[in-house]
Amino acid sequence: MSLKTTIIFSINVHENLKFLIKQLDNIEENVSVDFIVIINANEYMYIEISNSEILKAKRNIILYPNFVNKIHNHGSLTKGIYLNMKYAIENYNFEYFIVLSSRNLFYNKLHKENYNNIPKICEGSYINELNFNEWHWPIFLQTNLAHYIVMNNWRFCQSYMFHEGLTFDYISVSKIVDFLEKNEDIKNNIFNFNWGVEEFALHSISLNLSGYYYNIGNWTNDDDSVNIDKLPKDRFVYKTFRK
Repeated sequence: MSLKTTIIFSINVHENLKFLIKQLDNIEENVSVDFIVIINANEYMYIEISNSEILKAKRNIILYPNFVNKIHNHGSLTKGIYLNMKYAIENYNFEYFIVLSSRNLFYNKLHKENYNNIPKICEGSYINELNFNEWHWPIFLQTNLAHYIVMNNWRFCQSYMFHEGLTFDYISVSKIVDFLEKNEDIKNNIFNFNWGVEEFALHSISLNLSGYYYNIGNWTNDDDSVNIDKLPKDRFVYKTFRK
């Protein structure tokens, strides 16, 4: 029997236990609906987390049963997200699945009155509408998933939406998992692709199978200059340094 929760947070972690504890405390401080956090760690962090008495005491923190060593700008990051998705579908009945990086913190509170107002995105671009002179489209179009999208006249997700704060409902997660389980060539290709396919892959699948996806995140610079007071009030997380 599946356990019930409102939100599942998925985090890929790979280097900093101290910041991970800070991030989890930040989630607890800012999210007042039921939630579970599934952590997908590399070998080093898997051992660190397994030996952390602080994390073992948190009943809503789940360490994915196997470690996955990931590489920056590589499909292994998408693999970590996907494995957490599949684990969530197999073990929980939830409303939303929210993808966080190991550098995201909340700046707005998520509670019963606003969690169903997460920005819904229904926009996408057909192949002839993409601007090949910007972003990573020439690289992404080499994936088996991109070939499938083109052949089936699907839409690609807009390039300005990144994966940090990317959100799916239960129905969309089910469809993503089912699609990739039925298309092993696409799944294995994106998991082993030598670029950051997490920036287009899963939300492109959701957009075409469900018609939408969500995003609670903001694209912010990799420095300390971000003024969280000026970030949109209808979004919830931003990107910061791990320290």
